[in-house]
Amino acid sequence: MKKALYMLPLFLFAISAVYAADFSKMETLRAADLKAAPEAAFAAPVPAVPVKPVKEEQTPQNLINEFNNAAYQLSNVENGLTWVRMDLRNLESAARRIVQSNTADPFFQMDLRRMSSDMSRRVNDLQRASMDVRNLLSLAQQSRELNDSARNMERSAWNIMNEAWPTLENSAQNLEWIIRSGKPELFGYDAQWTAMDISRNIRDFSSQARNTYYDAQNLVNKTQP
Repeated sequence: MKKALYMLPLFLFAISAVYAADFSKMETLRAADLKAAPEAAFAAPVPAVPVKPVKEEQTPQNLINEFNNAAYQLSNVENGLTWVRMDLRNLESAARRIVQSNTADPFFQMDLRRMSSDMSRRVNDLQRASMDVRNLLSLAQQSRELNDSARNMERSAWNIMNEAWPTLENSAQNLEWIIRSGKPELFGYDAQWTAMDISRNIRDFSSQARNTYYDAQNLVNKTQP
């Protein structure tokens, strides 16, 4: 019994030493964590990778030239319609005078033939310009330069279409009716056929103008940046 009482203090001392050692280790680990925490909290930011700017695709100069040339051709056709309108009105007025006065005009038949030839040439000019516009549909790409040129084509085609119908078609039809109503010897025996050719050419011109306008519209949509 005395021996057990003697050993009790030694046992308690050993337990205290173990707890003290464990506590010392915990304090050491805690101190290490506290030292590492600020470093982690204030870690240097990783620099961002610079993004290279995307370069816009440059439009080939030869394609720009093709668009500008087609726009120029349509503009020429448009500008020439002022003379067509004036010539038709002059022929219409001259035909009325011939019928009313019952007197032949030696220059009328020559002017009528010239008008027929001129209108046939203008139909061919519009057909060539229209073909150029249609061919560009397969080459079109999104571009500010091409879109500006396509809008010029659309505007010219719109003006041509609205000038051809109803103004030019009605004027040519009126001319044909006046000549038909007069005596053949006053206008010339082939005047009726010539007037019919003028009317037909202008109808073809009007139809071609509509097709050109629709193609120009599609070209504007295809080149929209």
